[in-house]
Amino acid sequence: MKYDSQYYILRENHESGAYMLEQADGSDEGLEHLMSLRSISKRVLGPGIVEVLDGDSSRFSPCDYHETAEQLISGKFRQVLLKFNLPGVDFYQTNIINGNKVWSDYYYLHIWNSYKCINLLRSEIDGNYKTYSFTLESLSLDDKVLEEIPLAERLVFRLEEKPKFLFHETVVNALREANLTGLKFLRVDEWSIGSAFE
Repeated sequence: MKYDSQYYILRENHESGAYMLEQADGSDEGLEHLMSLRSISKRVLGPGIVEVLDGDSSRFSPCDYHETAEQLISGKFRQVLLKFNLPGVDFYQTNIINGNKVWSDYYYLHIWNSYKCINLLRSEIDGNYKTYSFTLESLSLDDKVLEEIPLAERLVFRLEEKPKFLFHETVVNALREANLTGLKFLRVDEWSIGSAFE
């Protein structure tokens, strides 16, 4: 329970949420594997290409963070994360295209550092946990699992059981200090499936 107040889930805010972005034709096919729990660096040979699918494209200017099917971040966001030398976190250069405008200082974030650390007694789960066929209604982390992992190895990680990406408060504080746009953080002990609509 102690770690529930130390970890955050990253979300879009109203700025970035006003637009829907999606990988476009011509995007490197290796980037279709961004949900892999292993490195995909040998699969990705070229840049990603993302376009505005929905929203007022005439007023579009990219934020530092956008949720597509995956997480798209700016070079400014990437620079903050690079300082932490995060294991199991890769960045793949991606162009955002809108009409004749191109923003090239963007990256797909691939987090394949993963730990199986959902506390089953305190979390609310709808479905079958054993087959990973479930919906996570609310989350609590397993303190015993995380206690055994050095902090440097769990500053940013993915839940092995479910694709939720967690950021330690140390990283969150650095991202906040960078004054990035398009994002908000929800602390694990304040997150629920309904918080996506708040």
